[in-house]
Order: sequence, then C-alpha cells, then structure tokens
Amino acid sequence: MSAGRPEADEPHPSVPDEPHPSVPDEPHPSVPDEAAGDHPDASAERPTAPVEPPEAGTELSAGDVVPGGFGWARVAGRVVPLAATGAALYLLMPQLLAVFSAFPRLRTFQPLWYPAMVLLEAASFACVWQLQRIAISGLSWFLSVTSQLVSNSISRIVPGGIAVGGAVQFRMLNRGGCDPAAAGFALTATSMVTTGIVFGLPLVVLPVIAFGQPAPPGLTTIATTGGLAFALLVIVGVILARSDATVRLLARAVTRLARLARRSAPADLPDVLVARRTDVIRSLGSRWPGAVLTAAGKWGLDYLALLAALAGAGQHPRVSLVLLAYVAANVLAMIPITPGGLGFVEAGLTGTLALAGVPAAAAAVSTLAYRLVSFWLPLAAGAPAWVAYRVRYR
Repeated sequence: MSAGRPEADEPHPSVPDEPHPSVPDEPHPSVPDEAAGDHPDASAERPTAPVEPPEAGTELSAGDVVPGGFGWARVAGRVVPLAATGAALYLLMPQLLAVFSAFPRLRTFQPLWYPAMVLLEAASFACVWQLQRIAISGLSWFLSVTSQLVSNSISRIVPGGIAVGGAVQFRMLNRGGCDPAAAGFALTATSMVTTGIVFGLPLVVLPVIAFGQPAPPGLTTIATTGGLAFALLVIVGVILARSDATVRLLARAVTRLARLARRSAPADLPDVLVARRTDVIRSLGSRWPGAVLTAAGKWGLDYLALLAALAGAGQHPRVSLVLLAYVAANVLAMIPITPGGLGFVEAGLTGTLALAGVPAAAAAVSTLAYRLVSFWLPLAAGAPAWVAYRVRYR
C-alpha cells in the first residue's frame, strides 16, 4: 500500500498468470497509479470492458449521459415537442374555447345527420385500409384495420405523433408477417398518395374560381398554394419512382440521422430501399388507378361528412368554397405540433368557413360536430383495435 492512500484503494490480489485472450503469454500492462478509480489490473487494450461511471466531481460533456441514464439529446427530444405543443395550445386556446363552447348549441343540430356522418367517416377509413392492402401484397383486412386504427390513435395523442404512429404501425405489420422494408416503403408511398390528393383538391375548384363565381382572397390563396404543392409532390414522387440514386441518397440521410440518434441502421439500407421501392411499384402495377381512386375516396367521403355537419346545422354554402376551407383545415392538421392538429383544425376550419359565408355560431357548431365524428370517435377505436391485435398475435 502506497503512502498516503487509504486502505480502500489497495489493489486487488494478483491474478494467476494466464495468457491474455488477444495477446498470448503477455501480462496485462500496468496502469499508472495516477488514474484515480482504476484498478491496476485493468487493461487499456480491452475495448469491450464495461465503462465505469465517472467519479463524483467529474464534469459531464454534452455527449455524456445525465444522472438517471437519459442522454441530453433524448431529454431535449422529449421536452422541446412538449413545450412547443403547450405554447401552440396556449395561443390557440381562444379558438378552441369558442368551438367547445358550442356544445350547448348541439341541441339544435338535426340528429338524423349524425348517422350519415358516422357512415361517411367509416367509409373514408375503409378506403385507407383498402389502399394499404393495394400497396402491401397479401395484407389481410384484420391487420390493415387494427394497425391503422392504433396508429391513428397514437398519432392523435402524442405531440408530433405522426412519426410515432407510423413506427407503431410498422412494428405491428412486421409482427403480423409483413416484410419490414416493403411495409415501410409501402406506408411511405400511400402517405405520399393521400397527401398529394388533398393538395390536388383545389385544382378542382380553380376553374370555378377563374371562370365562374369569384372566391374571397384568402380562399383563392389556399387554392393556388394547394395546386403548387400538388405539383411539387408529383415531381418528388416521380423522381423517387424512377431514380435509384435519389433513393440511395435518402437512405444515406436516414443512416446519418440514425447515428445522430445513437441508433443502428443496416449497412445495406440503400440497396434494400431500392429493391423494396421496385417491389412496391411492381405490386401496384396495373392497380395504381385503384390506389388513386381509394385515396381520393378517403378525402371525398370525409369532405362529404363536413357537408353533412353543415347541413345538420342548417347551413348550405357553396360547396366549392367549403372544399377550399376543408383543404386548409387538413393542411393545418399536418403541422406536427399538436396531436392530430388539435386547435389548428378548429381555428382554421371555423375561420375559413366564415370566409365561405357561414355565420360564426353555425361554423362553430358544424366544426364541433364534424370533429366529434372524424377526430374523437376514431380515437376511441384505437384501444379495442390494439386488444384485438394482441389477442390475435400473442
């Protein structure tokens, strides 16, 4: 025992001479006595040895873990979205209160329109399930329905939940027997198709605005922006479908993001994505018109549910202007700040319906009835779908 060192720091008893696994017949190199907290028989040449926690008083860098085992990046990834959601809901609270305060006025809503709205929304979701079955060869109705309902519910509960919901559905499909890479690319393709359709809806209204009845400036801007976004999505989709280099570049970007998040990614990810992209395109094949029609049916039936909500409130505005208001609300719902666009949709829909000529009180009632059927009712269906899935795939 060296002078001045407490007895607790005395080195362990010597280990019998044995050959080192990687360097035969050589003893372990000694570690300088100044390395506080290290034992003399610790080897610097053993990279697989567990890393000891830092001693008290040692400063942690930004890349180290904080007490409790959470990395700084992970903590920021949880705190920042929650803070953004809280700030957005605070700013949108007046619009939310205006919509939810219309609950007493639902007594004046014509009740026969509720079953019509429920049936239209059920048919809209059925289009999504069929679209997934078109894109993923051999996908059963049960797996398509349960995975989509669970994913939809998670996306509308967790802030920025679109990515989380997609990851959950990906794992459910994988456990149900779908090829992981093919399912991931198919889900991306169906998402692009449905998003492209909603941006393309204003193109239906532009001729009416240009050659028929004019629209308010705000709705005209929505129609023009939607048309431009639709054209951009078509260009991106064509490039991804035809360019292997672009898909490989996307795969390398995903790999870098995974490394930044301290996650592993397959080394052959570029080749896998190219192959699965080709499989999805081949799977669609001659069925692509059916895929486009089912994607359009998803939005068209949901739009009819909004018209039914307006009719239940005794309003019959121009359908072309309501369509622009509908597109604006769904684009706002894609903003990954609040769950399911909560607050953004209510504020956007009531405002754009007012531009379409709907009185403020009737716009609030219609928006509330529409969101009850299109947002909250499918949200409640996620838990039974998850239970059914767990019973089937134990």
